[in-house]
Order: sequence, then C-alpha cells, then structure tokens
Amino acid sequence: MATPANTENSEASAPLTPEIIYAKALEIADEEGIENASARKIATALGKTPMALYRHCASISDIQQGACALAFSEVDTTPIPGERWDDTVRRTTASIRAMKVRHARACLFKIKGTALSPALRAHTERVQKLHHDQGIPQEILERFWRIVDAFLSGFMINEVNMINALHDDEIRVPVDAPEWAETVEGAYSDQAFHDGIEIIIAGIRALAAPDPCEWYTPEE
Repeated sequence: MATPANTENSEASAPLTPEIIYAKALEIADEEGIENASARKIATALGKTPMALYRHCASISDIQQGACALAFSEVDTTPIPGERWDDTVRRTTASIRAMKVRHARACLFKIKGTALSPALRAHTERVQKLHHDQGIPQEILERFWRIVDAFLSGFMINEVNMINALHDDEIRVPVDAPEWAETVEGAYSDQAFHDGIEIIIAGIRALAAPDPCEWYTPEE
C-alpha cells in the first residue's frame, strides 16, 4: 500500500494532462468550493507549479469548466433500448440531482456558462441525442428542455445551498415557527423533486396533444 508521501511523489512525477488537472480541481472544489480551487492550490496538490498547469489549460476558468464537465460525465445518459421518453426524463434528472448532491460543497452552479460552454456542452449533447433518437418532435423537445432546465436549475441551487447550510449548522428552526414552516422546509425533498418532474411530464403530454407521445429509445 502506498504511503501518503509515496502518493504525493507519484503525483509530482506523473506527467500532467488536462484530465488530471480537472480531476484535482474537482477534488479540491468538493472540499472547499469551486471558487477556492485556485491554480496555486491545484498545482501544489499535484506537486507542480501554476505555470505547469497553464501549459495544458489556458486559464483558471478553463480548469473550472473542465472540472464541471467531469462532474457532469457522472450523469447516467446511457441509452436503454425500448425505454420510454418519460422514464428517460425521470432517470436522467434523478441522476443529475444525485451528481449535484455528491458535489454539493463544490457549488458548481457558481461556474459561469451556458449549454454551449465546455462545462455543459458534452452533457447537453448526450441528453439531446437520447431524446432525438426517441423521436420527440423538435418543437416539443425545445419547449420541454427549457422547462426542465429551469426547474432543475432552481431546485438544485436551493437544495445545494440548504445542504451546505445544514452542514455548516446555519439553519435552526425557531421554537415559535409558524404552521407553514414545515411546508416550506419540505420544498427541496425527494417528494418535491418527484412531484415537480411528474408535473413537467404531464405538461409535456398536454403540450404535445393529440400526439400519443409514443416515444422510445430504439431497440438495438
């Protein structure tokens, strides 16, 4: 078994690649937040100099984008032959949420970017392809995508903030909390997430009517 010193020596002697840099950045972000994953900290953790990092990555923004893309690569977007489109939505959105919870301390939503940014482009293309292959009409897919994206963004930013506040012991329910406090506190629960996705799926069916929405991942 390698000792910590041996592990550090191994990292210091290993050749750098962008993938190694992104992985270390995400590791640091998971402990201290993405805004604290500086080039100096990443370089020190790898036994390198900041200049060595910049021979592989143009800027700290590029490194953060790469770390975010690495996290999104964890999302389950594997095509399942015969899977219904609504089950695909349930599966992928649940996987996105699980990834964000795993990386709650990183606060990846603080990284600026769009669906076309390096952080999200590959993930977006994977999910878009899943639904294109299922035969969802483009107009419906566009409307469905915007609704799901808005829901996920709002839900997960607030859920991550709540998780971090609980971790830091910042949330204390007052003794004289009003009756509605329990309802508000449950806004970012498993049930609330499930309900939100089911409402969206029902809404997509209504938008697509009278189309029967018989959209499936092609059989191999």
